[in-house]
Amino acid sequence: MIDSALMTLGPFLFVAVSVIGVRMAGYWLSFVFFWRRYRRREAVTTTELRGLDVPFVKIQITTRGSDGSTGVILRGIRNVVELGREDPAFYRRFLSVEVVTESADQAETVRRVFHDAPIAVDALVIPANYETPAGTGLKARGLHYAVENRRGLWNRKSGRTFIVHYDEESVMVPEELRKLMKILSGTSKQVLEGPIFYPLEYLRASVLCRSMEANRPIGCYECRHVMESGVPLHLHGSNLVVDEALENELGWDIGSLDGQPFIAEDYVFGMNAFTKYGRDIFDWHGCLMLEQPPFSVHSAFKQRYRWIFGVLQGITAAARSSLFRTLPLRTRTGLLWGTRFRITTFALGAIVGTLSLLVVPLFVARAIAALILDDVPLIPEAASLWLAVIGAMWLGSVFVGAWHNVADAGLDRWTRAAEIARAVAVAPIAGICESSAALWAVVGWVSGKRGVAWIPTPKTKQADLASIRNGE
Repeated sequence: MIDSALMTLGPFLFVAVSVIGVRMAGYWLSFVFFWRRYRRREAVTTTELRGLDVPFVKIQITTRGSDGSTGVILRGIRNVVELGREDPAFYRRFLSVEVVTESADQAETVRRVFHDAPIAVDALVIPANYETPAGTGLKARGLHYAVENRRGLWNRKSGRTFIVHYDEESVMVPEELRKLMKILSGTSKQVLEGPIFYPLEYLRASVLCRSMEANRPIGCYECRHVMESGVPLHLHGSNLVVDEALENELGWDIGSLDGQPFIAEDYVFGMNAFTKYGRDIFDWHGCLMLEQPPFSVHSAFKQRYRWIFGVLQGITAAARSSLFRTLPLRTRTGLLWGTRFRITTFALGAIVGTLSLLVVPLFVARAIAALILDDVPLIPEAASLWLAVIGAMWLGSVFVGAWHNVADAGLDRWTRAAEIARAVAVAPIAGICESSAALWAVVGWVSGKRGVAWIPTPKTKQADLASIRNGE
């Protein structure tokens, strides 16, 4: 009976694992051969910046103003203000911070805390009754409200200007901000992105969440390739830098899909920019942003679910677009099936991971028995080697991602080593938890579910516990 089960499941698992392995190989090709282009390493000083034609830079944080978000927003702003204190007269000329929020109390707090900051820090409150012309909802509604105000000359600058988009918890330390300003002073590109690590509040997140976040930095090696090639199969909304002229022209009034608002507005914006202007406007700036992992598996599951559901919305909307249909067939096919392939491999991980926990020990036992008894193995040596390579790539990706995340988490050497080992050890369970969210999103989509809601991942432990109690 066991042999029959192994022979039935074996071919399916081999094919499914191979499909995931092909995707993972793309990460590793970028990591091994192009790691120097992933993150800017050369230090940039204020003295060096003074000799450059630095454009205006606006840090924009768009938020609902939910419980616990104010503290993490202030943390991100303080790092920008810290840079401004290095030379207030210089940085005040071109650097500012804008908070776009639905909470008047939060806006007032931001203004009060930073009223004497060396750079301009302002807040814009989104009116409760505000509607965009196309009826856009969720985060894109707030983003477009900022665009409309800029078109009306709010914080308008007379020169080239870039918007640096932050999530609520985003932090760029002064060293990385200086690097970014140097890049922007010499680029002709209009949409740029950079890497994100997840060390903030690191030890307060559950072990499974820390392991889940280890998948993200090495996934960003593929983001580097995507942005440099100019085909936005990925586009994350934080550490996204957009030329203000382009953003004002395109706007974020992306409407809805079948009566439901878009939850992945960043992906939709990237597709709109690509279909209208082509690949030449995209690039990778390589300056590091720091963020924090979700505190609980509940919040991490919801987050991953929104990602996949949002991309499914976005690619469906793109396929219906008249501009999209004018693209060359090869480009359209690459975008559609490239995106579907990524979603499929993510969702497939839940099935493969669950079956592997059941079947792999049996395969290993039979392989050892075949070796000892000099019997015929269940699968050929070449196939075993291929599966071993995929397994090594998978665990290696967790290792690399955890290594990136703990590097900036303020931990001593031995704690960092223990955290990396812990992330790798629980990776099989964490991987199933994470990919189950993707599978659930795909199942919901295929079954006709279309409802979405903007519920940002809780930014404090207390807010996270409250969201679990409330079933959010």
